[in-house]
Amino acid sequence: MKKTPVYQIFGSENSLDVDVVFFVEEMPETILEKLSLAKELTQSTALNYPEKVINANLAVCQNGHLVEVYKGTTDELNNSLFYTYDFHQQHYNNKINILLKRDVDLKFLRSTRMILSFLSKTEYRAAIKNALKSDLKEKIQTLEKIDLNEISSFGRNTNQQDVLKSIAFQLGQSILLDGGKEVYTKNDIAESFPELEKYLFREQHTDNENLQQYLLKFVEILKNRMPKMRKFLEYKYEEINNF
Repeated sequence: MKKTPVYQIFGSENSLDVDVVFFVEEMPETILEKLSLAKELTQSTALNYPEKVINANLAVCQNGHLVEVYKGTTDELNNSLFYTYDFHQQHYNNKINILLKRDVDLKFLRSTRMILSFLSKTEYRAAIKNALKSDLKEKIQTLEKIDLNEISSFGRNTNQQDVLKSIAFQLGQSILLDGGKEVYTKNDIAESFPELEKYLFREQHTDNENLQQYLLKFVEILKNRMPKMRKFLEYKYEEINNF
């Protein structure tokens, strides 16, 4: 008889999707195996959210904190699980009782890649495709050339509000983390940066000027951080940080 998987819902209390982490004893080796297991566990738990998209993740938890994750970074997911536990109806106790020190450089590296990827179907696609294969300096130069106000389309079958929301979330989280503040929900970001609220909550017919200013702020912070960075390519949190 298969053991019922332990899982935890996390993230914004008013999220349109359901973000869930399944705890596994050992992380599968390949992307395909991880994807298959996440799908299998989602189906086996029969999560009852008929009108919501379920975003499943996998994590290995030891001694009260995460040591490995499928998607995202170990430190961010660990602390998000801890801080947002009470925002959702849970079926299991909070598995996280130890917070991890945030790796701010890793957050900026990941956010840089994500923001470029979000914009990879726009008129900047050629430059972005090249930047994603290049070093951090090239990625920064590409971000500096992007003007969100000038984008006419975010791609066929792409929801513009979803893209803007995702960019606003990454920008808000990163900029606040650089200042020493951890946030894991749309409400918390909007409270600190009211100008981002319209993007975070997918308001229709908004101009992108406020978001453009935060993108420029993000790039400026990244350029200032770069000389002291240990690495310029993404890495696993657990490979460089001591628990």
